[in-house]
Amino acid sequence: MRATELSVAIQHAPWADDRRRWVAAMLDQLHAEAPELRVRVVADHDREGCWPTFRRALRPGPGCSHHLVLQDDLELCDEFVATLLAAIRSRPDAILNLYTSSDIAPLALARGHAWLEKPGVAGPSMLWPAELIEEFLDWQARHVVPEFEYDTVRVSMWLIKTGRKAYATVPSLTQHLGAVSSTLGLNDEDKIALCYERGAGPKIDWTRGLQTPTFDKYGIAETWWEHFRECAD
Repeated sequence: MRATELSVAIQHAPWADDRRRWVAAMLDQLHAEAPELRVRVVADHDREGCWPTFRRALRPGPGCSHHLVLQDDLELCDEFVATLLAAIRSRPDAILNLYTSSDIAPLALARGHAWLEKPGVAGPSMLWPAELIEEFLDWQARHVVPEFEYDTVRVSMWLIKTGRKAYATVPSLTQHLGAVSSTLGLNDEDKIALCYERGAGPKIDWTRGLQTPTFDKYGIAETWWEHFRECAD
C-alpha cells in the first residue's frame, strides 16, 4: 500500500474560523508527509448539511484502492500517513475508524490490542476500501429516508444490517478538537478519543489483536432505526 493508492477528502464548514485553522494544519501535515497524496477539501458553502457534504466527499480518486474521509475538526497523529498505510495493510478489506470515544478502548489498549471491533462507525475519520462505496450508497438510498441528516448513522445501519465489520484503531490516530463546537449543535465534551497520543503512531504493532480484537457491543441508539425502511434487496 502506497500513498498514491490513497485519496483523502476533508468535509469542511468554511464559515467557522476554528475549522479553517484546523483544515489548514491538516493540509500542511498531509502535504509535508506525502506530497503525492491526493487531498481535496469538500466545503459546504451552501450549508446543505452533514449528509450531502459527506456524500460529495465519499468519492475516491481515480485508481485509488482506499479513500479517507476526514471531518474538519481533527488533529492528526505524527507520521499520520505512514501509520495509516501500515494499518490498511493489516486490514485492507474493512472500514477503519481512526477515532473512537468508546469506553472499551482503554481495555483494548491494556490488553495490548491495536484494534477494537464494534457495530457501526464513529464519524470524524473513516477509511473506506473504495470498492465498498457504491454498495453503501446504493443500500442507503433504498433503506434510509432521504431527509435523514447523519452520515455516520447511515453507514452504521448499513454495516449492521449487512453484517459487515468495522474496526477502530487503538490508539486513535486522530483527536476530535471540535467536541464542544459541533456544527450540528451536538456538543459533548466526552466526544474525544480516550486513547490518543500524538506520537504513538510509528510504535503501533498492527498484528496485535488482529485475529481476536476487543469487542464493544454498543451500536447505534434504538431511536435511529425510526429512519430505516425495510425493502426488498
